[in-house]
Amino acid sequence: MPVPELIFILADAAREENIGAAARAMKTMNISHMRLVRPLCNHLGERARATAHASNDILEDALVFPDLEAAMADLSLLIGSAAKRRTVGEDVHRVADLPEIIRSKGDKVSRVGIVFGGEESGLSNRQLLLCDMLSTIPMARKYPSLNLGQAVMVYATYLSELTLDYKRKSKPLPVSDELPVVRGKALQVLSDVGLPPEGIVHRRIMERLMLLGKDDINLFHSFCKHYLKKYHNRIK
Repeated sequence: MPVPELIFILADAAREENIGAAARAMKTMNISHMRLVRPLCNHLGERARATAHASNDILEDALVFPDLEAAMADLSLLIGSAAKRRTVGEDVHRVADLPEIIRSKGDKVSRVGIVFGGEESGLSNRQLLLCDMLSTIPMARKYPSLNLGQAVMVYATYLSELTLDYKRKSKPLPVSDELPVVRGKALQVLSDVGLPPEGIVHRRIMERLMLLGKDDINLFHSFCKHYLKKYHNRIK
């Protein structure tokens, strides 16, 4: 399924270091499009570049806009990051839910913007009204809140579920010829401790043993080697 282009928008950012930190966070999570709305500092300044480290390309390619309306003009969906609601009955989605919300749109959206407010007061009420939905980072207490660079890092980390190609290691399947051996050893142990074969615990243990991967089977054999030697004077 195609992934829409993710664009991080920093509105009214006041500190070079935070813009640089945001660029670095984005780069590490394969998010490359930054937009700045009325920045209050030089996003190409020395401190911004120093904090960005190896992510200066994000800063150099960043687009600057006079207001949020202009920055969002070509976006399909704008998600605000905020700690406050626009109205009492409005939903504020957890940042952890955003990947699934975006994924559920399928090919109906091509560009999704995530907008962050300035360091002092976040997004203004007017800017919040422009957002299609609001999201938040759950915290133990409202203050002290995360700074801009930290907030971008949290969002980038969760959204990396869409931007990074996670190649999770597949769990190795057990070798089929090993299963009868595992089964026999397990039946011996369960018989020794008096678990009746017709009982649910006995059945569940045997079912779960059949799901063991190679490493777990080897571990089970190691346990049985000591167990059988001690209680049955044999190792097989």
